[in-house]
Amino acid sequence: MGSRKKVHAYVRVKPTDDFAHEMIKYGDDNKSIDIHFKKDIRKGIVNNQQTDWSFKLDGVLHDASQDLVYETVAKDVVSQALDGYNGTIMCYGQTGAGKTYTMTGATENYQHRGILPRALQQGETNRIIASHTMNKSSSRSHCIFTIYVEAHSRTLSEEKYITSKINLVDLAGSERLGKSGSEGRVLKEATFINKSLSFLEQAIIALVDQKRGHIPFRQCKLTHALKDSLGGNCNMVLVTNIYGEASQLEETLSSLRFASRMKLVTTEPAINEKYDAERMVKNLEKELVLLKQELAIHDSLANRTLVTYEPMDEVQIAEINSQVRRYLEGTLDEIDIINLRQIQEVFNQFRVVLSQQEQEVELALRRKYTLIDKNDFAAISAVQKAGLVDVDGHLVGEPDGQGFGLGVAPFATKPGKKAKTKRTFKDQLRPSTPPSKPVAFEEFKNERGSEINRIFKENKSILNERRKRASETTQRINVIKREIDMTKEALSLQKSLREKQGEYENKGLMIIDEEEFLLILKLKDLKKQYRSEYQDLRDLRAEIQYCQRLVDQCRHRLLMEFDIWYNESFVIPEDMQVALRLGGSIRPGMVPISRIVSLGEDDQDKFSQLQHTVLPEGPDSISFYNAKVKTEQKHNYLKAMMGLQHALRK
Repeated sequence: MGSRKKVHAYVRVKPTDDFAHEMIKYGDDNKSIDIHFKKDIRKGIVNNQQTDWSFKLDGVLHDASQDLVYETVAKDVVSQALDGYNGTIMCYGQTGAGKTYTMTGATENYQHRGILPRALQQGETNRIIASHTMNKSSSRSHCIFTIYVEAHSRTLSEEKYITSKINLVDLAGSERLGKSGSEGRVLKEATFINKSLSFLEQAIIALVDQKRGHIPFRQCKLTHALKDSLGGNCNMVLVTNIYGEASQLEETLSSLRFASRMKLVTTEPAINEKYDAERMVKNLEKELVLLKQELAIHDSLANRTLVTYEPMDEVQIAEINSQVRRYLEGTLDEIDIINLRQIQEVFNQFRVVLSQQEQEVELALRRKYTLIDKNDFAAISAVQKAGLVDVDGHLVGEPDGQGFGLGVAPFATKPGKKAKTKRTFKDQLRPSTPPSKPVAFEEFKNERGSEINRIFKENKSILNERRKRASETTQRINVIKREIDMTKEALSLQKSLREKQGEYENKGLMIIDEEEFLLILKLKDLKKQYRSEYQDLRDLRAEIQYCQRLVDQCRHRLLMEFDIWYNESFVIPEDMQVALRLGGSIRPGMVPISRIVSLGEDDQDKFSQLQHTVLPEGPDSISFYNAKVKTEQKHNYLKAMMGLQHALRK
């Protein structure tokens, strides 16, 4: 960016035969102007009315020709625009003080042309004029004429170019409605003109105040259009046109005050450099061809004739993949490296081969084993009931190598492990009367069901925490919703006030004041917060639903395991405990309690009869029947697991 500089302000006095020499005086340096008011004797002897003002400017143009005005005001701005700096020249002042003459000039005499070239007359045809007591051809609108400059190098190798624009602004005249005598449509136009000029002055006051963080550029079309010129990347010059007559001294003083405030505004002009994308691509392509030619010469001198620098095709990629596989198998000792592209592709193919091997290993494991998620309690319970894993999740074998059932080795029987010394209900002599279920349940949670009880408590704690967060999020959403409703009401009130005061448009866009703009930004932020909080609430509700399902599963499993333990410990008859002990063919929990209690002599007789009638005829068939029983058990287990997986997928 360039260095900061202040706005240049000049004053041009309209020539008149009735110049107020006693009230308006110029400084010797021709850069200051003094205004003197005579005291109003009607206000009495004690009169503290201010009568003298002095304004320091960049130049006073009195009885100056159009050529001198252009040389003083516009020449440097236009010259710097050709070098890439933006420029703005603005004429401000009372109606009839010579703003349009300064900017446009007169068409009767070539020497009287203004700052704008004659081409500006084409734009002037769309400008409305009206007549009142101050000016017979008063401009009833602001005029902004913009010249866009784009400078390219004459050589094709230079892709950088500069751009700039010159804004030539002829503002509508400020006036006192009482002096102008305007009526009807002209009076309404004058009201809007004065309002827009007031907004312009408010923007300038905000620019001068270093403590102001917001500049009200959006209050009207004029300030919005001059946003880049006021305090931005631009060389700005102000020409204040005033009357030299005593009757217009109050308006002259007001115009000079505006000029002094504008002189305090600083801008930061900088060269606008851009790059032609098409030229950049052409230059890069040309440079790429030259670099390839240099590489080809270098490879030729180094006897590297097989090197290529073009992107690899599918055949070359497939060949590298084959080399990588042979290298991993050991049939290829090394891979020849030719260029950088090949090195990158070799590493990429290593990644591809590794990914394929991982997928093949996973498929092989899935074909041979059934993979179960450790957090899936239902699946783990089914596997434990089938006797394939113990309570710690380890595979279980046959401890004694006999029988055709799968047993579970107790934790105390593992090598290097000592049995617990704490005695429970089951370790003690079986009581004649079973203990109450609440008492037994507390013992069960501390011993055999301690792990599932711990998981149950953890899941319930997580569930309560998610519910608390959801409640807090709901409260925040309600607060944001109330703020949104209040902001909408305030915005609706501002909109109704704007409609009553009159609306301003710029190229079809409505121009609003600062307060309404801040309300719109606040409403936008509130809606964004509402959407974010609502999405968090939806996620929390999904987590709560999932945690609730886990809690229900843990509770169900805890109660189910307790029922099995209680029945096995206190309900099953003692004569059936032999089959449930270590080395027996029945694992606790696999046979329903109703089935164990109702097992009578008929089933035993049938099994003994089968042994006496079938086995003696073929003593060698014992191994066959043992294998058959194991096969049927394995088949039943696989069938149960398939049903479980099908239920989980649903």
